Amino acid sequence: MNAIERSRCIIEAILADIGKNYSQVGGGGISAIKQNSTTSYTVSISQEGHVDLLTYEVATDAKGGIRVSKSGETTQSR
Repeated sequence: MNAIERSRCIIEAILADIGKNYSQVGGGGISAIKQNSTTSYTVSISQEGHVDLLTYEVATDAKGGIRVSKSGETTQSR
């Protein structure tokens, strides 16, 4: 799997987690997905007056499977 395919798979897994577990759906939606490092991504979700920042850590197994875990959630004022 090349880097673009790997990123796509990771982002799809992150979006699936947000769809299942993120409950603050009244805001403006996802405003950015940023790869911080090979194993870390941050998703920005616009809310009224602030932005929720969800940080995800990623690991791959020996078979090429991707495991995504949320490692933090913070709020940034605008």
